[in-house]
Amino acid sequence: MRRSVLFVQPKLPGQFRQQISRELSRPDTDILLLSNVSFGLADVPKGAVHELYGNPANGAPVDPLCAEFNTAISTGQEVEKAALKLKQRGYYPDTIVAYYGYGESLFLRGVFPNARIVTFFEYFYGLKDGAMNFDPEFRQPEAEILRRSKARNAVALMALHDCDEGIVPTKWQFSRLPEEYRHKIRIVPDEIDRDLNKPDPNAVFKLDGIEFTKRDRVISYCARALEPTRGIHILMRSLPRLMALAPDAHVVIVGKAATAYDPPLPNGQAYRDKYLGEVRDKIDLKRLHMVGWLDRKNLTELFQVSSCHVYLTTPFVVSWSLREALACQTPVVASNTAPVQEFIEHGKNGYLVDFFDYNRLADTVSKTVSQQRKFA
Repeated sequence: MRRSVLFVQPKLPGQFRQQISRELSRPDTDILLLSNVSFGLADVPKGAVHELYGNPANGAPVDPLCAEFNTAISTGQEVEKAALKLKQRGYYPDTIVAYYGYGESLFLRGVFPNARIVTFFEYFYGLKDGAMNFDPEFRQPEAEILRRSKARNAVALMALHDCDEGIVPTKWQFSRLPEEYRHKIRIVPDEIDRDLNKPDPNAVFKLDGIEFTKRDRVISYCARALEPTRGIHILMRSLPRLMALAPDAHVVIVGKAATAYDPPLPNGQAYRDKYLGEVRDKIDLKRLHMVGWLDRKNLTELFQVSSCHVYLTTPFVVSWSLREALACQTPVVASNTAPVQEFIEHGKNGYLVDFFDYNRLADTVSKTVSQQRKFA
């Protein structure tokens, strides 16, 4: 008997890349992908049927605390419209695998009441040990944090209540979920492409006509957006000391001068540029390369030639780039924050430093670069 699986996420394949590939390999399974029209058909695994849902319309102004929830409701309605069209064509999935964060899964139960809904959960906000109140430089009043946490958790709570099963990638993320829902949550580690992300002693990373190899001293840093949640201010403040200690090292910063998790600066300035401004006159700009976003192949080549990869994060979701750098056996120096501790054991497969201690970060990175240690 054939089975059908519907994957729902704004920009597929996203977190589900390996799961989709696995399902596609099963001869008795039909796969349908439903993603946002803004992201089109790029990077979709071969053999998968792909449908699109629209963007929510702009409505009346809402309270800032309600903005994310309002968008989630609108997104959920767009997904519902697309699902109803599928149903009218005779499509009835046995299983729906959906991301919760933007409201994708909110109304699918009403369209496909007999489907098993498996929801991917990423982060549950709270007052304790979270990203919102971690960095004193950006700390909000406790009452404001409580309001924002409750508002941001609204969609997650609806999805937790509605799903048949939930999945989270790490033990730390699991520990943040409300206890009353944990009985139906499984820890399923994010999978990376190990055919791509692996050591290559002959790798070459090309940048502005320069070819970097393992013989060069390259320090890499990667974040989707260069912002304080991912420690861009700490990295920038470490550069004067780091460049002095490692005078032949090049620093390559990957990421967009945008925000993903932090509020925009009031003057429209990018965090990257703000913190570069603090140290611009104290560093060798010729050895600092801010390359924007790289495709997967070029990013892997950067990890493969790096003498050290720096990974910084507040207590928040761990980036795929950390896993990928570790898979390439790149020496990693990372922030000693709870989510990172699940991946790095200090001195065994990397080094951990206090998130705020940018001088210790510089010392540890320069020592790592000079040792060129390889972690298996």
